[in-house]
Amino acid sequence: MCRVLDNSLFVRDRKKYIKISECATSFNSLYNKNNIIQDDIFNVLENYAARHDMPFDMLRYPIGDAELCACTFIRQGRMFVMINSSLPLSKQIFAAAHELYHIYCYFEGNDPILLQSGSILEANTIDEEAKEIEDMEANAFAAILLAPKDRLDEQTDVYNLSYKNISVQTVLKIMDIFAIPYKAAVLRLFEEDKIDIKAARMLLQIDVTEIEKQMELTGKAARWQEIPNNFIRFGSLSELMYDVEQFEAVRDERLESDKIRLDEIVKRLRKQ
Repeated sequence: MCRVLDNSLFVRDRKKYIKISECATSFNSLYNKNNIIQDDIFNVLENYAARHDMPFDMLRYPIGDAELCACTFIRQGRMFVMINSSLPLSKQIFAAAHELYHIYCYFEGNDPILLQSGSILEANTIDEEAKEIEDMEANAFAAILLAPKDRLDEQTDVYNLSYKNISVQTVLKIMDIFAIPYKAAVLRLFEEDKIDIKAARMLLQIDVTEIEKQMELTGKAARWQEIPNNFIRFGSLSELMYDVEQFEAVRDERLESDKIRLDEIVKRLRKQ
C-alpha cells in the first residue's frame, strides 16, 4: 500500500507544512532567484555552504547499496555531503535537496543534530516511508524548492497542461520540467490543488512498470532517470592535489603514490 500521502507533512501537519513552504520559498528567492533548479541543486548546495563560510566537499560516487541515497556529516570544521551516484539522476537531485534542508536547519536554526550525529538518507524515506517529522519536513522542503508554486503555475500555462482526468503522461511532463521523482511530482500537484486526493491516490497506485513504459514511449522525464556512467567526484580532492603539484609542496614520489592510490579507488568504485 502506498503511504506517500499519509507520510507527507502536508497531510500530517498542515501548519508546519505552511512554515516549511515559506522557508523553501524564501531560500529559493535568496539563493536561486526563483529559477527552476533541476541538476543545479548541487551548485546551489555548495554555494549555500560557502555563503556561510563553511569549508565544504560534495562527494558523488557509486555505492553498491541502492537503499543508501545520501549522507551529511561535519568533521573537524568541514562539511561533507555524499550522494550515491549509482541512483537515477532525479533521485540524486531530490536527495541533495533533502540534505540541504538539514544543512539549512544547522545554519539558520542552530540545530546541533547535524554536528552531533550527521544525517543519513535512505531510499524508503524519499519514496514513502518517512517516519520522523524532520524527514517529512526535509521531503516537503526539497519538493517545494525543486518545484515551487510560481514555477508550477507558470509551466502549467506554458505547456497548456490540463489536470482534469489526469494521466501518467501529464505527471511525466512535470517530472521532465522539474527533475523530480514520480511520487514527489504527484504530491506537489496535490499540495497545490491541481488534483484532488482521489486523483492523487489513483496516480500513486499505478505500477512502476507502467510508469516506465510510458516514459519509454514518450521520452518524457527519461533524461532524469539516467544513471551517469562512471560519475565520481571526491569534492575538492583533485583540485588540492593539482595545487600541491603546481607549488611542489610534497615530494614527487609521495604525489605519484597518492595518484596511484586514488586511481585504484576510482577503478574499484566503477566496478560496483
